[in-house]
Amino acid sequence: AVLALATYFLFPQFADLPGIVDQVKDANWGWTPLIVLFSALTYFGASLSMAGAIPQHLPAGPLVVTSFGSSFASKLAPAGIGGMALNVRFLQKQGVDQTVAVSGVGLNTIAGLFGHLTLVGVFLIWAGRDAFGSFDLPDPKWFLVGLGVVAGLAAVSLLIPSVRSVVTRRLLPVIAKAFDGVGAVLRRPGKVALLLGGSILVTFSYLTTLYFSVVAFGGGLPLATVGAVFLVGSAIAQAAPTPGGLGAVEAALIAGLVAAGLDNTVAVPAVFLYRLFTFWVPILPGWIAFQWLEAKEYI
Repeated sequence: AVLALATYFLFPQFADLPGIVDQVKDANWGWTPLIVLFSALTYFGASLSMAGAIPQHLPAGPLVVTSFGSSFASKLAPAGIGGMALNVRFLQKQGVDQTVAVSGVGLNTIAGLFGHLTLVGVFLIWAGRDAFGSFDLPDPKWFLVGLGVVAGLAAVSLLIPSVRSVVTRRLLPVIAKAFDGVGAVLRRPGKVALLLGGSILVTFSYLTTLYFSVVAFGGGLPLATVGAVFLVGSAIAQAAPTPGGLGAVEAALIAGLVAAGLDNTVAVPAVFLYRLFTFWVPILPGWIAFQWLEAKEYI
């Protein structure tokens, strides 16, 4: 299914295959060390944000290894579920209560969303209104429709006595314990700084990796424009039901770069170079990290 979706999204991008091959031949591979560096920084940023999401102290080395292992686990399920589960298991093995561990991972996810939205605002203002050319964003009314449907279903379910009983007796105590853990984090400025700073570092490192990938193929777009394309395109692609947004991320970023004025023969290899070092290459070290965590009984 993943292969079919990826083919559907990406096959049209290879219409000018000879031109793309020429761009690859002429690429400046001297930018590769910077691409690798900023790709690696995403894992250290993820470790910082996770350290900030939990009240307890976490060992730095195993936490960084867990970030690499999570990148491998996230390839096994969409929406980063595999990585979330691995992080929860690691926290449990460190003595963190299960509810606090789950709420901490959730808080980390929310902080990532907050950091992403913050950078969206910064880069959209920096890049200006012409950053996307003719690129049309989805109609926001459908997001509101989706929220309305969810709220309606929740209201109807609460009319059922058995559902109300489960919510009162089982769900509310868990939520209360989760809020205790979140509150312990939010009352400590150092933890909040790690949480938000790490989340912003992850997103900024990803968009900088894409920028240097574009530069490597001779693209002339400024950092502000590439950053705006990445932030909006990656957010849209997260709706794709594939691990790591496979297929949808590539299609969204290519479409955004082309709309911003980059030639398709440059946008396609640049995005694939970016995905090579942020999606495909980390699979092997992520698997090694996963095996190490299991061997040392950290998960």
